[in-house]
Amino acid sequence: MARLNRIASLDGVRALAALSVMVFHFVALFGRQYPGWLRQASVPGQTGVDLFFVLSGFLITRILLETAGRDGYYRAFYARRILRIFPLYFAYLGIHFFLLPLVLDARIPAFREQVWSWLFLENVAQTFPALGSEGPNHYWSLAVEEHFYLMWPFVVASCNRRTLLRIIGGILLLSPVLRFVLASRGYGVFYLTPTRLDGLSLGAGIAIVLADRQEAPGWMVPLSRTLCLALPVLLLPLFVEFSGSGDALLQAVKLSLIPLFYAAFVALCLADGTFAPVRRILEAHWLRWVGGISYGLYVFHPACFRIVARFFPAIPLPGTILLAFGLSFLSAWASFRWFESRFLSLKRYFTLPSHPRSEGAHAQH
Repeated sequence: MARLNRIASLDGVRALAALSVMVFHFVALFGRQYPGWLRQASVPGQTGVDLFFVLSGFLITRILLETAGRDGYYRAFYARRILRIFPLYFAYLGIHFFLLPLVLDARIPAFREQVWSWLFLENVAQTFPALGSEGPNHYWSLAVEEHFYLMWPFVVASCNRRTLLRIIGGILLLSPVLRFVLASRGYGVFYLTPTRLDGLSLGAGIAIVLADRQEAPGWMVPLSRTLCLALPVLLLPLFVEFSGSGDALLQAVKLSLIPLFYAAFVALCLADGTFAPVRRILEAHWLRWVGGISYGLYVFHPACFRIVARFFPAIPLPGTILLAFGLSFLSAWASFRWFESRFLSLKRYFTLPSHPRSEGAHAQH
C-alpha cells in the first residue's frame, strides 16, 4: 500500500467519535440515577458511529484511489485490513463469550448464539432478535464496515471517478427509500448494511472529490459551512422530540442527515482554511493519542463498563466515571501496545511502491 500523508486532525476526529459513543453507553448503563434531560442529552452520542463511518469511507477510498490498477492491489488492501481488524475483533470475541461470563458469573452462550458475531453478521442478528445472538451488541457497526471493505475495492477498481460519484449518489438516494419501506413494514433499519451506507458513501465521495487536487472545489467549503450550521438546528429538536419513536419517515430521514452533518464537518477539517483553530484543537497530542487507540476503546468499553457496574454498584458517580473510563483506556492502551501493534508491524510486507496514476488520488487507517 502506498504511504500517504497522515491527516493529524482526523485522529482527533476519530477520538471524538469514540468518546461520544462511550458517553452514550455510560449514561445508558448507569443513567438510572440521572435526570431525564441528561439521559436525553446523551442520546446524540450514539451518532459517533456515523462519524466513524464517514471517516472510514474517506480514508479507505483514499487508499483505494491511490493504489487501484497496481499489481498486488487486492492482496495489499485485504491483507492490511485483516491485520488491522481481525486480531482484536476475534480476540475480544473470545473474551466476550468465554472469559467475561466467568467474571460476571453468567452462562457461556451456545455456539448458535455466537455464530453471527464470528461471521461478521452481528448487524443481521441485531436486526432480527429471533436469531438469538448473544454477541457484543456494538459489533454491528464493525460488521457494516467489513461488508463495505469487502465490496468497495472491486467497485473502485472497476469504475472511473465520474461513475463512482454516480454510484454514491444512487446509494444516497436509495438508502432512505429502503429505510422508509422497511420501517413502514415494522423492520429495524438501524443496523443493516444496506440501510447504513450513507456515512461510508459520503466519506468516499469526499475522497473522490478531493483526489489529486491542490485545493477543494469552490462549492465544497461554503456548502459544508452551511450544512454544519443548519443541520444541528434541525437535528437536535428531532432528537429531543422523537428519539426512540420508531417513526418510519424519521428513520429514513435522520440516518441521512446525521452522516451529512459529519461529512460536512470532515470536509471543513480537510479543506477550510478558516477551520485552522479547530484543527489545532483536534491535533492536540492527547486527542491524537485517543484516536490512535480508538479501535480498542470501541471494542473494550462496554465490557469494562459492565465490570464496573457489577463489582462497584454503590460508589459515587465520580468514582464510577473514573473506574469505567479508566479501565476502558487501560484496556485499549494495553491491547494496542502489546497485541495489536504486533500485527500492525506486519503491514510493512504489504506496502505498494508509490507512483502517480493517470487518475490517481490520495489514507491513513
